Amino acid sequence: MKERNQNLDLIKCIACLGVVGLHSVGMVNYTIYYLCDFSVPLFFMVNGFLMFSKEEISYGYAFRKILNLIKVAVLWNLLIMLPVLVFRRKIVNPIRLCLESLFQKGYLWHFWFFGALMLLYLFLPLLHKLLKNNSFLHGVVCLLLMCICILISDVSMVKGYSLQMFVPQTLRLWTWMLFFLFGGLCYTLLPVISKKFPLWIHGSLALLFTILSNMVQKKAGLYLIHNRLADLFYDNITSMIWYAMLFTFLLRLPVKQSLSGLITRLSSLTMGIFILHPILLAGIRSFYVPANTGSAVVFWGILTVISGVITYIIIKVPVVKEFIKL
Repeated sequence: MKERNQNLDLIKCIACLGVVGLHSVGMVNYTIYYLCDFSVPLFFMVNGFLMFSKEEISYGYAFRKILNLIKVAVLWNLLIMLPVLVFRRKIVNPIRLCLESLFQKGYLWHFWFFGALMLLYLFLPLLHKLLKNNSFLHGVVCLLLMCICILISDVSMVKGYSLQMFVPQTLRLWTWMLFFLFGGLCYTLLPVISKKFPLWIHGSLALLFTILSNMVQKKAGLYLIHNRLADLFYDNITSMIWYAMLFTFLLRLPVKQSLSGLITRLSSLTMGIFILHPILLAGIRSFYVPANTGSAVVFWGILTVISGVITYIIIKVPVVKEFIKL
């Protein structure tokens, strides 16, 4: 059995915190908002790293992963039907509700992430077979996808509006495939990066591109594409370099043995927090919306803790934990 990678657990924890910040702080403070937009790319990179760390990926394995995602999506959509029926006196088609959630619509709009993962898993066995032992081809495919992303981003800036906004996030596979495959490539190249790239330089560059990307996103959103939604900047070259620098830096960051157990336990809560926080957020926003940066940051922390506590309770109940078990 392979030793658990504590750095991946750490990345999942940081990305999860970022996702909650992205949705809870939002546009109350654009600096924090854009600082949090690394979260989704890092989640795809973690998945890619884990998948390409395996010696073989069968179609049976990929379909089991897809079925687990479908199970969680169906369970939560069935659960969400109850309050809709009770409070809104509305009967909804559960199949339609589930499909809409996987394409960023309805009450569980954030399940688009599951929909995108399902599509990636359909290609996974073939991609794994072609790229697992061919780092050169793997790198070339990542480079080609990166060029597509840059082209879409640049054309959007020239036209004055984002091309990505016409495509549901579920179907932006050129972007998600890049992050997924880059995560897989890091599994192979990390020893080389660690050997030739001093950690302090790596960290300095990650910080530099954090600042640069934040500045570019704020200016580009305001003056070039006239839309400030964070998900429209995943294809920017500065953003992609930032995500790559941050992911590889966190993979190399020394994790103290005394903290490894805590990080692993917190990592086990990330999926539940991801699922729960938008549901709690929707309920809370019906009577409270943060008005300034200070209250938004406090709200971010409280929402994360509440989501984590509920998740912890859920995973302790054998039947109920199926709602967050992938």
